[in-house]
Amino acid sequence: MEKFLPPAFFKNAQFILDLIFPVSCFGCGKEGDWLCPVCFGKITLADRTRETSPPLDKVLIACDYKNQVVKKLILNLKYNFIRDLAGPIGKLMSRKLSRYLSENNSAVLIPVPLHKKRLRWRGFNQAELLANEINRDSNIPVVGNALIRHRHALPQAKINDASARKENIRNSFAINPDFRVNLKNKTVILIDDICTTGATLAECARALKPLQPKQIWALVFANG
Repeated sequence: MEKFLPPAFFKNAQFILDLIFPVSCFGCGKEGDWLCPVCFGKITLADRTRETSPPLDKVLIACDYKNQVVKKLILNLKYNFIRDLAGPIGKLMSRKLSRYLSENNSAVLIPVPLHKKRLRWRGFNQAELLANEINRDSNIPVVGNALIRHRHALPQAKINDASARKENIRNSFAINPDFRVNLKNKTVILIDDICTTGATLAECARALKPLQPKQIWALVFANG
């Protein structure tokens, strides 16, 4: 269906559906918000990080994908194009990050880029939306043009095997030739919605390493 129906179709259809069926909470069904304050408060932060290897130093996971509300938030942001969900998701990610990042840490947020074909299909980069929400909550600057995704690969979500995922995403990212921000000795925090095997984040970190950041972390909403 992705090949035939652009996001504009779904957005227009969603507008009509919203007129017929009011916005309701993904947690309790209460009308008015996609995630009501009560259900937002029930989502607990994951108390763990993911094992990594250089050049990726740390992966912070905000929430557990097994939580059905968490799962609904991700799927509806990415595939039903509900951009408003970036708000509560980003706030939860910011809370997770605040537990690990000291106030004097010189950090920047870098959203994982989409290939231009995927960006045209979806109409937005969900990682960039999340980075902007985290910035709004934490004031950590967003560097949105550091990386480019110059090779179009099969979506990682369609590949189950870890080694196949790694090969699929290999050499997909590069430093943007127009990038001018000095990342030397800074803590770079890659932002994405979900991490399954970590192959995408590792490739991004590998591309950024020549810019000599102090460390490269990743912050994701959930672990798939």
